[in-house]
Amino acid sequence: MHFLEEPTVIRNPNPRVPLAAVVCFRPSEPGRTRIDIRDPDRQWSVEFGRDRSPAEGLPILGMRPDRDHELRVTLIAESGAEVTAPAPLHYRTPPLPGGYDFPHGIRINRDDRSRREPGVLLLSVHRIPRGRYNEWSHETVDFGFGWGIIVALDADNEVCWYYETDSFLEGIDRLRNGNLIFHRWDFRTFEIDMLGNTANQWYAARRPQGPVSGAIAVDTAGLHHQPKEMPNGNFLIFTASSREIDDYYTDQYNLEAPRRRAIVVGDGVAEMDRSSGELLWRWSAFDRLDPMRIGYGGTDDYWAMRGFEGALDWTHGNGAGYDARDDSVVVSLRHQDAIVKVDRASGNIKWILGEPTGWGELGDRVLKPVNLARWPYHGHNPRLTPEGTIVFFDNGTWGARPPEPPVPPEKNFSRGVEYRVDEDAMTVEEVWASDTRHSPTSRHSPDMGDAHRLPQTGNMLVIWAHCAAPDTGQVYSNSDTSGTFFNEFHMPSLLREYARNGSSEVVFELELYDPDETINWGIYGGLMIPTLY
Repeated sequence: MHFLEEPTVIRNPNPRVPLAAVVCFRPSEPGRTRIDIRDPDRQWSVEFGRDRSPAEGLPILGMRPDRDHELRVTLIAESGAEVTAPAPLHYRTPPLPGGYDFPHGIRINRDDRSRREPGVLLLSVHRIPRGRYNEWSHETVDFGFGWGIIVALDADNEVCWYYETDSFLEGIDRLRNGNLIFHRWDFRTFEIDMLGNTANQWYAARRPQGPVSGAIAVDTAGLHHQPKEMPNGNFLIFTASSREIDDYYTDQYNLEAPRRRAIVVGDGVAEMDRSSGELLWRWSAFDRLDPMRIGYGGTDDYWAMRGFEGALDWTHGNGAGYDARDDSVVVSLRHQDAIVKVDRASGNIKWILGEPTGWGELGDRVLKPVNLARWPYHGHNPRLTPEGTIVFFDNGTWGARPPEPPVPPEKNFSRGVEYRVDEDAMTVEEVWASDTRHSPTSRHSPDMGDAHRLPQTGNMLVIWAHCAAPDTGQVYSNSDTSGTFFNEFHMPSLLREYARNGSSEVVFELELYDPDETINWGIYGGLMIPTLY
C-alpha cells in the first residue's frame, strides 16, 4: 500500500462551516485512514473506515479557531500494516467573526469536568435586539430573524465548530445517520452534514414567503418548531392551520371585553415521509380541543410576526415526542399550558398534563397531581426517556390562565422537570426538578428553553434561552403598555448541567451574554453529542 497522490488539505468549500477542513489523496488500494492532528494546545487522532474515499475528501472537524495545525496522514492496510505520508500537512483555521456575527460573551461559571457528560456541546444561538417587537424597523427584524448559528464547544469549552445561516434557528437534533436537523424561522427544515452541506430540505407549501427551489414541499401553511426522528426514519413535525371564529376574545386580561370575528391559528402534529414530504398521519387541535379555551398569549401577535397578518395564536404547539410503546404522541401546547397525549389510531386525547380548568368534556382526562411543585405553564419541547418519563422545560411564563392575574416576570422562575405518568391511576408525579420554588439561584426564561436527560451520566441538561432581569414592573405581552416589556432589559442565556443524584447539584454552568448589553444573545436549545464525527 502506498500513496498514488500525496495528501493535501484545503479549507472546507462550504463557507457556512469555516473551521472544518478537507484532506484529499489517492491510495494504491482501499484501506483505513488515520489522521493525527496537533495544535499548540493538544493533539488527537481521527480514523476513517474503508467506506470513506480519500479521493472524495475526508472531513477534519473539531479544530479551534485562529490556530496552526499539523496533520499527519497514515494509511492502514487490512493486515494492519501502516504507511505514513512523508511530509506533514499544515493548516491554519480562520479567526472567529467579529462584532455581532458571533456570540463572544461566553462565561463558564462552574465546571466539574469529572462529573460532566462527555462529548461536544451543540447550541442553537440567536441574536435578538432589545425592545418591543412591534417597534422594530425592517432592518432590526432582519438583524434578529435573518441570522442564526449553531456553535459547538469541546470538553475544554472552546469553540471547535460552527454553522452560520441566514435565519433564526429553532431546535437542533442529531439524526441516526450522523447529520443534524434543525428548523428555521422561515418555515423551512434542513438536514445538513457536518461540513454544512444540505442533505435534505423541506418547506411549508403555503408559507407566506412562497416556494423554495430544490426543496420538498409539505402540505401545510406553517411548518414550525423542532422535528423529531421516528423509529421508522420518518419525522414527527408541527403543522398549523387557521379558522375564522365568531365572537372571539380581544383582550386576554379581560374576557368580558367586546369580542369580534377573528382568524385563529391552531396547531397540528403529523408524520412526514422523509423522502417525499407526504403527510402520512395528521392530528389537529381544532378537531379535539375547544378553541374558546384561551390561555395567556392567545391574543398576541406571534403569527403576525411570522407573516400571517392578524392571526391569533390559540395553541402555540412547540414540541412533540413519539411513544413507540403504544403508538402515541405527546404534544406540548404552550398557550394551553398543557402536554397532551394523543392516541394515533383514534386521534383521541388519552390524558392532559397541565392546568386543570376549562377543559369541558375532557375534564376527566386531566391527570391528578402527585408531588408536583406546580403545574407547568407555557412549557417547551417534551422529550420521552427510554423508561417513558417526560423531560420538559417548564417556562412558568404567566404562571396563570385567564382571568387569573399573571405572575410578573421578575417574580417567576423556569425549570427543567421530569414527570412520570401512571395511565392506570391517571396521575402525574414529579420525579426530578431543577427548581421547586423561586430562590436566589432560580432563573426565568419567558420563552423557548430546553431540557434533556443525558445518556451516559444520567445528568440533566437545562437551558434558559433568556433570563429575565430582576427589575420590577415587567410584562409578558409585547402589546401590554402597563409595564416594561421583558425584552427591553438585558437578558443573558444560561445553561446548567445537573447531577441527577437525588438533588439538583450543578456540575456545569455556562452563561451567554452581550458584554455591551446592546442585544440579547439567546440559546433556543442544545444537546450533547459524543463526537462531531
